[in-house]
Amino acid sequence: MSTAKPAYLVAAEDLRDNEDQWNAYESTGNCVILAGPGSGKTKTITVKVARLLTETVRRPQRVACITYSNACVGELRTRLNKLGVDDGNRILISTVHSFCLTELVLPYAAMAGIAVPAPLLVATPAESRKLFGVAYSAVLGGTPSSSFRTSCDKLRRTIPDKDCDDWRAWSPRETRVVEDYEDLLLAKGLIDFDGLVLAGLELIEKHEWVRRAIRAKYPVVVIDEYQDLGLPLHRIVRALLDAGVRVIAVGDPDQSIYGFTGAKPALLKALAEDPRMQAVTLKLNYRCADRIIAASRTLFPDRANFQSHDDRQGEIRIHKLERDLTGQAKYALETLVPALLDANRTWTSGDIALLYRSMAEGKQIAQAADRLRMRYFRLDNGSPIKRTRLTEWLTEAAQWCADGWKTGQVQISQLLKSWQRMQRSGKSEAQLLVSRKRVIAALFSLREGTLPLCKWLKSLDSAVLDEMLRSEPGLSDEVDILADLIAATEAGGALEKFTVEIFGNQGKSPDQINLMTLHSSKGLEFQAVIMLGLEKGVFPSSYDKTPEQLEESARLFYVGVTRAKAQVHLTFDTNESPLITTIRKAT
Repeated sequence: MSTAKPAYLVAAEDLRDNEDQWNAYESTGNCVILAGPGSGKTKTITVKVARLLTETVRRPQRVACITYSNACVGELRTRLNKLGVDDGNRILISTVHSFCLTELVLPYAAMAGIAVPAPLLVATPAESRKLFGVAYSAVLGGTPSSSFRTSCDKLRRTIPDKDCDDWRAWSPRETRVVEDYEDLLLAKGLIDFDGLVLAGLELIEKHEWVRRAIRAKYPVVVIDEYQDLGLPLHRIVRALLDAGVRVIAVGDPDQSIYGFTGAKPALLKALAEDPRMQAVTLKLNYRCADRIIAASRTLFPDRANFQSHDDRQGEIRIHKLERDLTGQAKYALETLVPALLDANRTWTSGDIALLYRSMAEGKQIAQAADRLRMRYFRLDNGSPIKRTRLTEWLTEAAQWCADGWKTGQVQISQLLKSWQRMQRSGKSEAQLLVSRKRVIAALFSLREGTLPLCKWLKSLDSAVLDEMLRSEPGLSDEVDILADLIAATEAGGALEKFTVEIFGNQGKSPDQINLMTLHSSKGLEFQAVIMLGLEKGVFPSSYDKTPEQLEESARLFYVGVTRAKAQVHLTFDTNESPLITTIRKAT
C-alpha cells in the first residue's frame, strides 16, 4: 500500500510559512479571504477545496465552486486537477449563470411555479438584441444605443425586485423597456442569462425547500472573484448562509472593475463584516517587486498594507512620448520590447503584455504590430477568436488534430471530458455515450494540420457542434460566436488563410507578444507590462465624473500595474493622466 502523502497535503506545506494563508486553510467555518494581487489566493483556495473533499464532505455530497467567468473556471479546474481533484461527481466548478441554470432553474423552477419557459430555451445574444430592440421601439420609438442597453442590463442586476420602491423610483424610460423586454422573452419561450440568475434568486429566497435541497447536495459553497459577481449572487449567498450552508468567499474589493455590469465592491466588504464570517486578509504579494507594490499602494493609501515576499526592487518608468496611440504602440513594439528582451535574456515575447483600455485601442495597436510583422496574442472583443468554453475546446481539438495525437501534447481523454462538461442539462448516460462516439469519429477523420480551418470547422459543426449547441441551453451564447468564427475563416475573412495547425497555436505562446484590454488581463501575470494611452481625459475618461466612476478607473489602473512581476512602463502623449501623477509619488 502506498504511503505517499496526498497531493493537497504536500501543497499545504507551502502555506505554513505564510500565516494568513495558513489561517485561511485551517478555518473550519464560514470564511472570507480578502486577497490582493499575487497573494497566492488560487493556490490557497484550491488546496483548501481538495482538503474539504478528502476530510469533510462525504459522498454523495459535493462542493460547489462558483466564479465570474469561464476563464476563471478553467484556472480553478486546472489547479484542482493537479491536486488530484477532477471536475466530476465530487465537485461542481461553474459560473454563476451556469450554477443557476443547472442547479436551480432546471431542477426546481417548474415545481416552484416560477415563470420561466418550458422547455427551457436560453436566448442567443442575437435573439436578445433583437427582442430588446423591439421592446425599445415599442416603448420609446427608434433604435436603442449600446449605452442604453448597458444601463438596462445594469438595472436588472442591481434592482432585481420589480415590486420595490427603488424600481418604482427609477426612470420609467428604462424600467418600462426592461419590463417589455422580459415579457417578449417569455412570450417567445426564451430566457436570457440575467434572467437565469434572477430566477435562481427567486427560487432560493422564496422557497425554503430549495435552500434545503441545495444544502443537502452542496454543504460547502466556494465563491471566487466575489467582488465581480453582483447583488443577486450576494443575496443568494446570504440566503444559503441562513440555511446553514458553509460559505467560503474569495475576492479583492480593490480589483472590482465591472461596475458597468452591476458589480459592487461594497458587497464583499459587507460579507467580510458579517458576524458569521471569519475574515482573513492575504497580505504578502508573491508577484510584484517592491517598487511596483509601493506605486500601486499610492492609488489606495487607506487600504490593506500589502507587502512583497522578497527583496526584488523592480522598475517603473513613465514615458512622455508626444505621440498618438499608434505612435506609442510603434515605440513600445520597436523600442521597449526589444530593449526588455535584450536586457533579460531568459524572457520571451510572451513574458510582455501591452495593456489598453478598449477594443478600439486594441485595433490600432494590433495594426501597428501587423505593420512590424510581429506575432501577437490578442485578447479583446475585436479578436476574431473569442475566449469562450467552445473556442478553447476547439483550440485544443485543433492542437490534437494537427499533431497532438502523435506527440501526446493533447490527450483525447481530456478533450472528451471537456466536451462532456459543456453538456450539463440532464442528458442520460446513453445520450452522452452516443455524443462521445460521434466526437471521436469526427476528430479522427479530421487529423490533418494543413486542412483549411474553414473546412475543419464546418465539418465539426455538421458532425457534432450544431446538435450540441441546439440541445444545450447553457451554450446559447456560443451559437453566434461559432457562426462569427466560421465567417471569419471564409473568403475575405480575417482567418481566411488559417489552417488547423495555425488555429491550434493561437493560444498564448512564448513567442507571441500579448495585446489585451485591462479587463481581460485580470488574473494574469507577466514579467513586464506596458500600459498605453494614459492621457489626461482618456484614462480616466472625460465621461468618468462621479466618485464611483473615478474610483473604478483607479481600480482598473491598479489591476494593470499589478499584472507585472518586474517592470511597468506607462506611456502618454503630452498631458499625463492624474493616475500617472499619483504613481509618480512612489517612483
